Amino acid sequence: MKNLRPSFSSTVGAAASAAVLLAALGAAPSHAANKNPPTIKDLESQQLDVNTDPPRNVDANKTMDSYKRFLDLNAGDAALRAEALRRLGDLNLESSESERIERELITNEGLRATEAIHLYSALLKTYPKYERNDSVLYQLARAYELNAQPDKALSTLDQLVATYPNSHYIDEAQFRRGELLFSNKTYPKAQSAYEAVIKIGSSSGFYNQSLYKHGWSLFKQGENERSLDSFAGVLDSVLVSKRDPAELIELETLTRPNRELVEDTFRVMSITFSYLEGPKTIDAFVKRRTPPGRLPRPYSYLLYARLGDLYMEKERYTDAADSYRAFVSQDRNNEKAPLLEMQAIEAYQKGGFPQLVLQGKKEFVENYSFGTAYWQGRDPKKEPQVVAVLKTNLKDVAQYYHAQAQRSKSVADYQEAAKWYRSYLTSFPDDPDSAVTNYLLADTLYESKQYLDAAKEYESTAYHYGNHERAAAAGYAAIIAYGKQEETLNGDAKAAVHSRSVDSSLKFALAFPAHPESAAVLTRAATDLYTVKDYPRATAAAEALLAHQPPADPTKQRVAWTVIGNSNFEQGVFGKAETAYVQAQALMPANDPERAVIVERLAASIYKQGEQKSKSGDSAAAVDDFLRVAALAPTSKVRANADFDAAGLLMKDKQWDRAIVVLEGFRRNFPQSPLQPDVTRDLAVAYTESNRPGQAAVEFGRIAQSPGESADVQREATLQAADLYDKAGDTAKSRAMLEAFVKHFPQPLNPAMEARNQLSMMAAKAGDTAGRDVWLRDIVAADRAAGAARTDRSRALAAKATLTLAIPVREEFRRIKLAAPLKKSLAEKRKAMEAALKAYEQAADYQVADVTTAATFESAELYRQLGKDLMSSERPKNLSKDELEQYNVLLEEQAFPFEEKAIKLHEVNAARAKDGTYDEWVQKSYAALAQLNPGRYGKVEIGEQLVESIR
Repeated sequence: MKNLRPSFSSTVGAAASAAVLLAALGAAPSHAANKNPPTIKDLESQQLDVNTDPPRNVDANKTMDSYKRFLDLNAGDAALRAEALRRLGDLNLESSESERIERELITNEGLRATEAIHLYSALLKTYPKYERNDSVLYQLARAYELNAQPDKALSTLDQLVATYPNSHYIDEAQFRRGELLFSNKTYPKAQSAYEAVIKIGSSSGFYNQSLYKHGWSLFKQGENERSLDSFAGVLDSVLVSKRDPAELIELETLTRPNRELVEDTFRVMSITFSYLEGPKTIDAFVKRRTPPGRLPRPYSYLLYARLGDLYMEKERYTDAADSYRAFVSQDRNNEKAPLLEMQAIEAYQKGGFPQLVLQGKKEFVENYSFGTAYWQGRDPKKEPQVVAVLKTNLKDVAQYYHAQAQRSKSVADYQEAAKWYRSYLTSFPDDPDSAVTNYLLADTLYESKQYLDAAKEYESTAYHYGNHERAAAAGYAAIIAYGKQEETLNGDAKAAVHSRSVDSSLKFALAFPAHPESAAVLTRAATDLYTVKDYPRATAAAEALLAHQPPADPTKQRVAWTVIGNSNFEQGVFGKAETAYVQAQALMPANDPERAVIVERLAASIYKQGEQKSKSGDSAAAVDDFLRVAALAPTSKVRANADFDAAGLLMKDKQWDRAIVVLEGFRRNFPQSPLQPDVTRDLAVAYTESNRPGQAAVEFGRIAQSPGESADVQREATLQAADLYDKAGDTAKSRAMLEAFVKHFPQPLNPAMEARNQLSMMAAKAGDTAGRDVWLRDIVAADRAAGAARTDRSRALAAKATLTLAIPVREEFRRIKLAAPLKKSLAEKRKAMEAALKAYEQAADYQVADVTTAATFESAELYRQLGKDLMSSERPKNLSKDELEQYNVLLEEQAFPFEEKAIKLHEVNAARAKDGTYDEWVQKSYAALAQLNPGRYGKVEIGEQLVESIR
């Protein structure tokens, strides 16, 4: 609560009054010139003209000295002495207060106030019936308060109001009593004092402050609801226009004291409302204070607003929003209602309640869209803030439901988004953002599969808003929308939409001739015509695209050639189709994802020409066409049929050697073809007829051993045989095939290495450790001998083999116990450790991540184990206690470097986590470090619960 207490009213012209009085008493400077100096008695017969203007440059101290001399020299007229005493007291009090303000003579300040108290008290005692004793009591109370005697000041004021109820000072005296009583926390009596001022009415300068403090007095007594009336009285007095009770005096126009008074009043009222039922209490309060048939006070909205602001300060965001919205619910068409609705939305945003934000925005646009009751009699141009928020909220709500629809795919969400987009366009048809909004509306319709409506809105966006950044995109999107609609139709309906799509495409090309997509639109038109099997028009459109100026880019030209090729293919003109496909293929980069399609079409067009020639009896020309497939489209799927058909015609014409070449090529190129059994039989015949009886006799199950097959086929067959034997459970034959594979097919390296690895695993599974180690050593040797042919896989297998081969060496180290004499056993153990370290070093040298981490871990553990073994080694017998202690110290000194080495190696391993390596061996190193160096690595992380918020 701010201190709004006004100071005591100053005594006007105290020094001037003293000068006038002295003049009236004859205190003039011309005494020496008169033989008989005038007396007070002489004044009764004189008529004096007294200048009522206060004299200038009056010395207060000299004036007080004059009053003192007068009182010392004159014991006559009681009225004059009383007046002199009052004047002298006033001068002392004024001097005391002046010195207090200026803070120049702190000691004199108390003396002057005390002197004033003495003078006033003497005056009251000596002249109890002095007609101006109310003024004396008033000044005496001032002096007591200035002299830090509040109790005496209060009793003096009590005497004043009791003795002089009609005094000129009565309102200030009662207010001052209230202030002193309030300071003493005597709230009921303070309340009564303030009420006395309030009864005087607004003519008192202390009326507003008394209303304010009267409210506080009730508040302090727990009379919260009663206090509200007093506080509201302040608002009625300061904020409501006297000429028009419905007019609000804006806070910005108030004087600073009144503005502070009003703000403090709103603050305490907000606190009071928050103690009660918040906005419900405001509702009841406003209703109670509104006379029947009258409008609520013009400041009523501020009661809700300030309560909401208080809740915002306390981060009670939903309560704040409820407060703002409570006013809106009472009078949603009030000019201040949209502002409070905005504040409610802001509260939800700050509180992190996205659904409530959305709800608030929806309510805003429902309440304040153009055409609602709010705008009746109002000009939007005069309310730009409401219009701006309306625009923003319309857009936000529409975009929210649009995004929601994109996630949910719900028709209802799409419809809701479209509704708000349309509302925006209706409200702001000429707004610069309307074109983009129309585009978003079209997107919403498109995404909800309302393709025809979407196309209509896209076209509206493209052609009804002039030139804008989305125009061309919208025109193109309309064509896409028509295409999507076509996909859902059949028959005449489909044809009708297709016709509209073509028209839209032409319109686009006409409207945006320089746009980069103009050629693309023409490309799409050609494609669409081909899709509906209008091959002549499709060909014409494609040829027009090839003639386009400026020339279309290679991709579009490729599409044009493709349309020409496909159209001719569908019409059975395979020669022209082949020419077009060759042109299309020449325009495609090697990695074009659509290249495979063109290759297949090209192969098919050539194959179809071969079929036509074969049917006509021209076998030689047919074979040439079939074999051209491999030359021009070697990766096509139809090549297998083309090669097979070519081989069949060659077999028919008994061209055995040529047939064998084709068939062997087929076996190499199409090993998984279902035609392979037929190829095997054809080869048997061809080999027999070409004098190769051994190859002809080979059964299909022994293809891998046939000398007539290529090395690739043999290798694959051998591995397949080994795999099949293994799946059948015949491990011995599988192992034999793998051994044969390693022997006969050592190159390429990787397949042979995989075979060796599989053999080692078979031996290990069978418990044949010696056999396993033989293959592991063979893996290491083969990788080492490969030289430049080594691969990442061969190194990885060799590294893991080396790591496995190190296990027996490590176990030998662990087996050795440190017994007395220590020197002998320690030397043996260290030798074993060196061997194990070397083995792990060899494994790590391969620089295979998981092998390196394992080798590093095992090496560290070797050092760690040696340290442990030293500390647990057998002690020499017959040692004294001191000798044993020294021996243990020596052992610790010997073990410490090994432990340090273990820590360093584990740290090297752990550091690999920074590079993204965090396998089981790195984790084990971390665990080991937690034991070896718990102060650094044994810390436990304290997690914090993750709280997710919705924005």
